[in-house]
Amino acid sequence: MSGREIHAPHTVEEHDGQVHETHPAFAVVSVTRSSGTSRSLFQSDLRHQETITLSISEAERIRDLNHDRVHPTKELIQIEMSLAQWGAVVSSMGLGSGVPVTLRRREGIAHVSGLPHLPRIQKNLDEVNGAVTKLLDKAAATYAVLAEAIEGKKGVRAIKDALRTHGFSLAHARNNTEFAVTSLAEAAEFVVGQARADIEAHVLTAQRLTGQAPPIESTVLDSPTEISSISVDQPHQNER
Repeated sequence: MSGREIHAPHTVEEHDGQVHETHPAFAVVSVTRSSGTSRSLFQSDLRHQETITLSISEAERIRDLNHDRVHPTKELIQIEMSLAQWGAVVSSMGLGSGVPVTLRRREGIAHVSGLPHLPRIQKNLDEVNGAVTKLLDKAAATYAVLAEAIEGKKGVRAIKDALRTHGFSLAHARNNTEFAVTSLAEAAEFVVGQARADIEAHVLTAQRLTGQAPPIESTVLDSPTEISSISVDQPHQNER
C-alpha cells in the first residue's frame, strides 16, 4: 500500500539451527466452535449454548528442518458470535455496516465484562405499548371534546371542529400503530431467524454424536401416469 513503511522481519537464529522470525504484521486467526452454559450476546435476544469464537493473535514464524511453523504468541482480540451472526459475517461480505459481535478479550483487558440478558424485542414491546397507550389517550381526549360540544349544544361549527379533530386523532392512531406493530413483527422475525440457526446447529450436532444421518427422501410420483411409465426389468428365463 502506498505510503506504508516496509520493514524486514526480526530474525534470531538459535544454537540448534532454528530461525525465529517476528514482525508487527505477523498474525494468526483461529475460529472455534464451543458449547457450554447459556450466555447473552450483543444484539441477540436469545441465550446461546453454542457459539463461534474468533481470536486474532500476534505470530512467530520458526524455520526448522526446511519447513515453516507459525505459532500464535500474544492474543490481541477475541470475539464471540451466535451461529446466526457467524453466518451473517460469512455471507454479508462488503454489505452493510458490519455484524454485531460480543467482545470477550482484547489487548490489555483479559476479560471484558459480561452482558446482562436484556432482549431487544422487549424494547419493541414497550414501545408498542407506549405508542398505543398514548394514541388511545389522545383519541379519548378528542372524543371527550366532541361529546362536550354535542351535549353542551355549542353549535354546528364547534361540533364539526371537534369531529374533525377526533377524526384526525383516529387516523393518526392507525398510522402510528401500524408502524409500531410492523417494527415489532420485524424484530420477532429476526429472533425467529436466530433461533432457527441454533436449532439447526443442535440437530446437526446430535446427528454427528449419534451417528445418525438425515433421512433420504424418496422421489414422489405425482400421478398414476408417472407410475405406469416406469418399466421394471424382469429376469429372463433360460431358453430351452
